[in-house]
This record gives sequence, C-alpha cells and structure tokens, in this order.
Amino acid sequence: MQKGHHPLSVAILYYVGKNEDDEDTISGVRGIAESLKRTGHPVTKVSVTKKNWRQSLRTPGDIVFNFVEDDRWELYDKVAYGLEKLGRAQVGQDIEGLKYCIKKFPVKRRLLQKKITTPDFKVFTVNSPIRAGSLTFPVIIKPSSQHAGIGISQQSVVTNVSDLRKQVTHLLHTYGGEVIAEEFINGREIHVTVIGNGRNCIVLPYCEIWFGGKFKNHWAVYTYDAKWSKKSWEYADARVTAPAKLSRALTEKIRRLATRAYRVFQCRDIARFDFRIDTGEKPYLVDINMNPSINYYDDQDATLASVYALHWTYDEFIERLLTITHERVYPDQLNDKRLRK
Repeated sequence: MQKGHHPLSVAILYYVGKNEDDEDTISGVRGIAESLKRTGHPVTKVSVTKKNWRQSLRTPGDIVFNFVEDDRWELYDKVAYGLEKLGRAQVGQDIEGLKYCIKKFPVKRRLLQKKITTPDFKVFTVNSPIRAGSLTFPVIIKPSSQHAGIGISQQSVVTNVSDLRKQVTHLLHTYGGEVIAEEFINGREIHVTVIGNGRNCIVLPYCEIWFGGKFKNHWAVYTYDAKWSKKSWEYADARVTAPAKLSRALTEKIRRLATRAYRVFQCRDIARFDFRIDTGEKPYLVDINMNPSINYYDDQDATLASVYALHWTYDEFIERLLTITHERVYPDQLNDKRLRK
C-alpha cells in the first residue's frame, strides 16, 4: 500500500519472556516482518526491555505493531500509552481500550452493563471470602490480569466449594491481583475475529475450537497447554477449524453480539471475541482479545483460520491491517475501497 509515492514503513515492537507463548510472539513477529518485506514495506523490529522502552517509542515507521506483552503488562502499558501520546499509528486499541485489554474484570463488568450475554461471575482478591454465592457449578477460575491462557488448566474447572477455594487461593498466590470465577458453559467454543473501524467493519468466518481425543474424558477447555504446549495431549486434541458449522439463527446471534461488543469496547482495527455456546444454542461472550495472535507459523492460529476461510493469503491480510490502521489515523491520505464493498 502506498503513502503518496512511497510504501508505508512499519515498526514492530515486541517482548521476549520465558513462557511458551513468548515463542509464539517471536515466530509471529518473524512472519509479519517477512510478509511486509515481500510486499515492499520497510520494516524495523525492536525487542523492548525495561531499559530501552522509551527509545523504542521513536522507532521509525508509519504504522506500529505493539506486541510488548510482558507477564504483568507493565511494559505493554507504558509502550501503548507512549505511542498514543506521540500520535503514532498503532495497530489496535487506544488508551481507553487498554483497561479492557489488560484485565478481565472490567470486561465482565462492562458486558453486564451493556446487557451482552456473559456467564455469571464473582471476583476475588486476597482479602475476599471465597464463596460460590449465587454461582452454579461447574465453575471456571481465571487470573484477571493474565492473557494467552496463562493460569488456565484442567484444574481451572471446579465442581464444589472446596476445590473453588483451593484453585482461587492458588491463582491469587501465583499471579496476585484479582481472580475471576465464572459459571462454566460446557459446550462449543467459537472464536470470532472482527476487523475494520466504524461502518467499515468485517466479521470474518467463525473459527471453532474442536475438542476431540482425550477431551472426551476431560473438560473441554482451551487451556494454556492446549494453546501452546506442543508436546501435550491437550495441544494434540484441541484443533481449530473454520468456517464453523452453525445454524443460521446461531450465526446471526453471534454476529450481532460480536459487532455490538466491538463498538461497545471501542475496538480498533482488529479484535477477537471468544464465545461458549450452551446446549440450547445460547452464545456467551467469555473473552475479548484486542491484540490477537496472527502468527503465520502457527497452524492452529484461530484468527488466521478465519482469514484463510475467506481465501485471503497472509500477505493480503497483513496489507489490509495496514490499510485499516492508516486510514483510521490519516483518513485523507488513504482510501481502500475494498473495505466498503
């Protein structure tokens, strides 16, 4: 895509930690950089640390990808705010959206306020009495401030108060902050990616996480191991497929919820919405990812499964993201008519 007579330049900022999902970040950055180079875009990659994060904000590039997803989101927070204050064209959410990107509790609270269907839940801190209250078992327990499935395992789903207390205590001790317990929807899992801004939003074909094999005797949960641990049985038996085969009525219900949530949370450029579907075909929005994985080298990437279901190439998809972001920030300089069809 051209800016005047010159190709858009791109900066990719990323963080390298010690978790298995950080390997996904490294290969994901490599895939994006290779795609951009194939289509003629100058690319600068910077591994961001506590020492160089301020300098990284000045990395040259008309468009910036921010993949600085550290464990506590501290660097991510600083980099995202810094880019926004400098007026950089950052792919994805703005400062207002950060509070929803970083913690699950504000997301759940906002969903309730806007009457977007989500499972009933409770929030616990180190000072909270650990009780089920009005929640109906089984219940799934998640750390509020983590991402990429961190803290989610087969032990996350509990069926009694004793195990609830044990798992909540474990997560509070391990991750700190807040822990969310929500009623577990024991059904299908559908991931919905939306790209665009304002009226020019596109809902991509839905992706389903198919739980086969040993999941028949375990909870159908997209755990951390199912996402990232390639040697685990969970990774082997949790597969992505797109387009998901759904009834016309359910497809429309999910579309309405996803597009409404995209606007309610003021998502920008791209976001992915994770739904659970109960046996009565009622969809529940359980998670929002405003910076979803788009890793070319991960053949189980849910967002890319949806992209490929449209018969787009990876290069075409990345090009569209650049167009969408640049058009949002500089609407008078770029006009991609393809998004208006």
